[in-house]
Amino acid sequence: MFINEELECVVCCHEFSRGHRVPRVLHCNHTFCAPCLEKMSKQEGVIRSVSCPLCRWITCTRASLALPAALWVNTEIWDQITHEQQEMEEEKDLNNTKTQLIKPTLPTSRHTGFMSALQKMFSCVPLHE
Repeated sequence: MFINEELECVVCCHEFSRGHRVPRVLHCNHTFCAPCLEKMSKQEGVIRSVSCPLCRWITCTRASLALPAALWVNTEIWDQITHEQQEMEEEKDLNNTKTQLIKPTLPTSRHTGFMSALQKMFSCVPLHE
């Protein structure tokens, strides 16, 4: 395996990080990022379970605990995450936050008219609002 592949979640193919994509270990010893594990988990009463996408081993935790709190961090991967990667992730998160805070400058009615004009011009290309 290449080093980069070892530092990526095999489900989403994003690099692990010390912030958002923390490498968490299931009971079968396979590692995935916390957001993917959250998406794969199922809650049934007081039990939360995750079926490993590699070996199908089922990891069960108490539903009262947040899934990241119930699973260990893969420290071998954690130690390989460089400070540069961490800084890049923090900068990317900051840029995403700034982008979400920017509001359209056109009034709503003009914005809607503008979008419909674009849709007419590019009717063969699906546009998403």
